[in-house]
Amino acid sequence: MKKVICIVMIAALLALSSAGIAEVTGPAYLGPWICGRAILDITDEHPGYRVEISWAGSAAEATTWTYHCPYELVDGSLVSEPTGVMVTETYSEDGEVAKSVTAYEDGQATFTIGADGKLTWADAKENAGEDMTFDRDQMAGFAPDADEFTISYFNMIGDAELSLDKKACEALNFAAASELWRADVDAMRDNMFKAWEGLTETEQSAFDGSFMDVVKLLDACFEDWEANRSAFTDGREGRMDELLAEPLYRDAWDTLKANTLTLGNSEG
Repeated sequence: MKKVICIVMIAALLALSSAGIAEVTGPAYLGPWICGRAILDITDEHPGYRVEISWAGSAAEATTWTYHCPYELVDGSLVSEPTGVMVTETYSEDGEVAKSVTAYEDGQATFTIGADGKLTWADAKENAGEDMTFDRDQMAGFAPDADEFTISYFNMIGDAELSLDKKACEALNFAAASELWRADVDAMRDNMFKAWEGLTETEQSAFDGSFMDVVKLLDACFEDWEANRSAFTDGREGRMDELLAEPLYRDAWDTLKANTLTLGNSEG
């Protein structure tokens, strides 16, 4: 099973590494990027992406730019809505915020991953990103904590009051939002096992009774979404359209599924 997990993770990394050469998808932008003292972090904040750039001018002052970008790319780039906010904060000697100044709330920016895999920030308001190129933070690896696994995964799937289509949509959304295509797999497995051990026998049985049904439905959706779209109601079909359109989200689900199936197996 370790080989299976490795294959899944390698496929995700290959998708990222080829992003600048082939078609760049939205999830390829997700995560932290670094340029000197500037950190640019892109997160999935349904129904779009949140982009936050932080730059520390000194130990006593820091500036933050915050943008919201729709899911749809424009010529392979993320383009923000004209609601970007720039805030500069100064700090007292004890580290508390002494002053906070909002420079504007109508900024707009474009973020582009080039053929070299680097990200550029084109700031339409004041060209703050001029000559800046951001490298992906290769040290980044994420894993939901035990409480997140308990509430948003194990207990959610085991909830008898939730419909199967809701469980499937929420499970895939959990894997995608947690960016599990680039997970810290060891930390993820540790946190999953801690969460599982914290469940009651009743909760464990409830999860076991629904998990494979969720797996079968999602497998069917990946195989032929149009044939299974009618199984999703209450607007969930729209979210599934978005989730299934991104290859890295499938990698995220495959990582979560594989590690669930081997949960508690020290050999992986």
